[in-house]
Amino acid sequence: MKHQFRNDLFFEDAEKLHLTFDDTWIYSGIEDAQVRARLCEFVEYEPLFSSVLDEICAGVVGRTLFRIIATKSAIHMGGKKIKLFNYSGEVSIYSRKDFAVVTNRSMFDEYGNGLSSRQYYYISDDGEIATKGKTLAGALFHEFCHALHDIEKIPEITNLDELYRSNAILGQTWDSAEELRTITGCVYGQRYDPVCDHCFDLCDSIVTENSFHPRYSHKGYDVTIPPPDELAGRRQLRAYLSESKKIMEGWKKYVF
Repeated sequence: MKHQFRNDLFFEDAEKLHLTFDDTWIYSGIEDAQVRARLCEFVEYEPLFSSVLDEICAGVVGRTLFRIIATKSAIHMGGKKIKLFNYSGEVSIYSRKDFAVVTNRSMFDEYGNGLSSRQYYYISDDGEIATKGKTLAGALFHEFCHALHDIEKIPEITNLDELYRSNAILGQTWDSAEELRTITGCVYGQRYDPVCDHCFDLCDSIVTENSFHPRYSHKGYDVTIPPPDELAGRRQLRAYLSESKKIMEGWKKYVF
């Protein structure tokens, strides 16, 4: 039987976590079905990104992220548009000073698949560390999440060393509590944020009928790392897996 994404529960949890009473009237003025058509009202982007924005907005998780960013920007940044543009760097980033998500489009093929030289890790069915290719849609969604967290001034983005201090193994695996939240949705020690990479990937896999492999660790495969070191890194992440297993399962409540 084909899986379905639990939109009702997703909306309930995302809105409860991200919206204040003052936010709701702006948020409700941007209907879910209108997000892609109205995107240019709150995102300034180059035409070469039109197709990938279509892809992000094909799922409710991507649309909701943009609705919340538009809402928060209207209240905290005077309605300033967030930018999306192309540059010559080697990684996709969120630039706080520019209030912009930037990426190098040439790092992805015409279909939005990333170069094989840089990939994410996930846990295979036999419990080993395997690689999954990056996508342009996933990379941009991730960076837009960072932008949202910056606007909200969440504790994870203002206290980046907290995860290392509270749990060194999780710190080594995820780098920061903000990356942990962005990727897995785990608000460390508190609750769950469904506006995250895992839920975005889950929703996309249901829409496209592709396999779903939730990302494990902020680290990933990099062809520039010598093979013995890369293999040692995988072994270390495998040894650390038990510490992350439970916090990587939040997405399960949004599928049936």
